[in-house]
Amino acid sequence: MLTAELVKARGAFRLDAGLEVGRGERLALVGPSGSGKSTLLRLIAGLLDPDAGLISLGGEPWFDSGAGKNVPAERRGIGFVFQDYALFPHMAAWRNVAYGLPGRRRSRRAAAVAGLGRLGLADRSEAVPADLSGGERQRVALARALAAEPRLLLLDEPLSALDARTRAAAARELASVLDTAAVPAIVVTHDFAEAAQLADSVAVLDRGRIIQRGSPAELAAAPASGLVADLAGATVLDGVAAPGEGGLTRVELTGGGTIYSTEEASGPVSAGVFPWEIAIDPAGAPAPAGSALNRLAGEVTGVTEFGNRARIGLAVPQPLAAEVTAASIERLGLGPGTPVIASWKATATRLAPR
Repeated sequence: MLTAELVKARGAFRLDAGLEVGRGERLALVGPSGSGKSTLLRLIAGLLDPDAGLISLGGEPWFDSGAGKNVPAERRGIGFVFQDYALFPHMAAWRNVAYGLPGRRRSRRAAAVAGLGRLGLADRSEAVPADLSGGERQRVALARALAAEPRLLLLDEPLSALDARTRAAAARELASVLDTAAVPAIVVTHDFAEAAQLADSVAVLDRGRIIQRGSPAELAAAPASGLVADLAGATVLDGVAAPGEGGLTRVELTGGGTIYSTEEASGPVSAGVFPWEIAIDPAGAPAPAGSALNRLAGEVTGVTEFGNRARIGLAVPQPLAAEVTAASIERLGLGPGTPVIASWKATATRLAPR
C-alpha cells in the first residue's frame, strides 16, 4: 500500500493532502487547474521535495521529514507517464522503452519489443516518435513506464494530448492495462468521465486539499460540494435552503425561482442536477398529474447534438443543461431563444453547502 501525507508551499499556494492507495488499486486525482494534482504526483515520485510529511510503499519509507529520510526518485521503483510523454525524438520506439533498463543491448531490446507487443506496437518498434500517432506515442510512454516492472505507476494526464476520437479508444486500452497491473496506480485527469473509466476511486482536489474521495458513483450520488457536483457532470444552481413542507427542503435560487430537494440542508447551498434527469416541455404546457415537483421557466441558449442525443443549454435564469433525444429537438422546435419549462424530481436535486 502507498501512504502519503504531504505538505508543500509554492508561493501563495499550499498543498496539504494525504492519501492511501492499495495494491492493484487505481486512484484518479481530479480537480480544477492549479488545485495541486500534478504537484502531488511529483512529490510522490520524488521529483519535488515536500516541506514536511511522509511517503511509504509497502511499509518501506521513501520520505520522512521527521527522520530526515528522502529516497532519490531513481531508487523508488516508479513508472511515470508524463503529460507530454517525454519521449526521445531521435530514438526508435524500442530504444525509448529500453532506455534505463539494465542488461546487455540484445536483452534490453528483446524486453522492449516484448513490452511494445503487449500494447499492440510490435510492428512499430523501429519508428521514431515523429512517425507515430498520438495514441501510439502514448502507448510507447506507457510501455516504458511498465518495462522496469515498477512498484507504483503514476500517470499525469496521459490522454490529454490526444484528440477526442483517439482519446476514447486510448482510454479503453489504458483501463485494460491498468486492470492487469498488480501495483498501485495514480492517474491525474481533469475529466470526471475519464476518471470513472480508468480508476476504482476518485479523489477531488481543490486549492491543495482533498475535499472528497470515493467511487465515481458515490461522488456523483452525494457530492460534498458544488465543485464535486460540477466535476461529476451536474449543473450547479446557487441558492439558499430552508425547511419546506412535506419534509422537503426548499431552495430559493439566486436570480429567482424555487426548487425542492429530499435532502436536508439549511443556508447557502449549491444544488446539483444531472442533465439526463431534466425533462423539457414547451412554455405554457400544463403540469401533468404526478409530474416532477421542480419546474422552472426559461429559454434555450444553445443546442449541441451528439449521435442520437442532444445537450440543451438553458437560462432559468441561472445556466442549466438538459439532455434529450435528437428527435425531441424537432418535435419541440428547440433552438436558441425557444421558451421552455425544465422539470425534474425533488429526489434528483443534490444539495451541498456553499
